[in-house]
Amino acid sequence: MPEHTRQQRPTLADLNSLDAIMQRANKGDPKAIARLRRFLDENPQVWQQVGDLARVAENAWIKLLANGCALTADATRRQLQELKQELLGESTTVVERMLADTVLSTWLELNYLRSVDADTRNRSVTQASLIIKRLESAQRRHHSAIKQLTQIRKLLPDRNAIPNLRLFPYRSETG
Repeated sequence: MPEHTRQQRPTLADLNSLDAIMQRANKGDPKAIARLRRFLDENPQVWQQVGDLARVAENAWIKLLANGCALTADATRRQLQELKQELLGESTTVVERMLADTVLSTWLELNYLRSVDADTRNRSVTQASLIIKRLESAQRRHHSAIKQLTQIRKLLPDRNAIPNLRLFPYRSETG
């Protein structure tokens, strides 16, 4: 990756240019693909945000949960951020962050399916059965993600712990 990265955010002109480049790159234009890669090299904040797949999944679940209500969407994002902070605390390990993202994503899925299950209008027995199966599966995945996060925390060294060292006085071999 090139060393010459910009520190400022892309301008509106940059983003408009990016849109045109993306359209050509999506059609397979090799020059546009090269320009797109150069743009991303120069603007890492763009690929870091667009490539944050955990956030993409969260946004998809929030969109389903909110059902077009901006208040619900924003409140859910805030709740998610608070839960993430509680889950992670001072943790900086990639594995813990990934597992916390999984816990939160499965939490969103589980609650979406709970809300779907609560609305029993116009539902056949087959549809109700399918929803229950999806709900049970989501609950298992959520509990599994919580268990994995808990287990990894037990395996990772405690960075705040004072090492258990035993110090012995120095003895020279001559005396």
